[in-house]
Amino acid sequence: MSQDGALRLPVNRNWQQQFVVILVGLYCFWGLAGIAVADPAFHVEHLQVTPQENAVEINASVQLGKEALLQQILDQGQTLVWVVEAEWREPEPFSFIPGVGVHAHREQHWRIHYYPLTNQYAIEDQHGALTLYAHWSAVATALAQVHDFMLPLVHGAARGQVALRVYIDVQALPLPLRLRSLLGHWKLESPWIVSAPLSH
Repeated sequence: MSQDGALRLPVNRNWQQQFVVILVGLYCFWGLAGIAVADPAFHVEHLQVTPQENAVEINASVQLGKEALLQQILDQGQTLVWVVEAEWREPEPFSFIPGVGVHAHREQHWRIHYYPLTNQYAIEDQHGALTLYAHWSAVATALAQVHDFMLPLVHGAARGQVALRVYIDVQALPLPLRLRSLLGHWKLESPWIVSAPLSH
């Protein structure tokens, strides 16, 4: 090897390393930017809150997005965990700060399955009871409604606001799908929707 060739080799390797670093940096930048601008997959609408003696009854509708992605995950044999989460919060200025002035909190989980042998879907409630559906559209219709969700209230919170959201528990998915959800910016959740102040 000539002396000139020996001198050019480190320069070429150095340029290649810099090029790789630039590519990785651009990938990370656009990846983080995608996470920042990704729209939520779901939106809770038409929140209705009815005060009861020691609780509030919550009804709402959910606008579902990314249905094709959800169906694809189920058709691959994975189970989805659908979560409805509600809070009783202090009125503003504390209501917009997560975890501050929260006097009651409740989550309910439903497991969604697909059975390829019978070509049926099922929603499993907290008690293990299954409701079967012949088509995905029927599952989507069921998920699009929050019916008679009861949030028990504690003493000492005479006035507050109900906050509600829904989401798919991504942490319940296998690791490869969790990584895909991060890289694909799935954002399988809804923003919080907050009611007007209520008296309890």
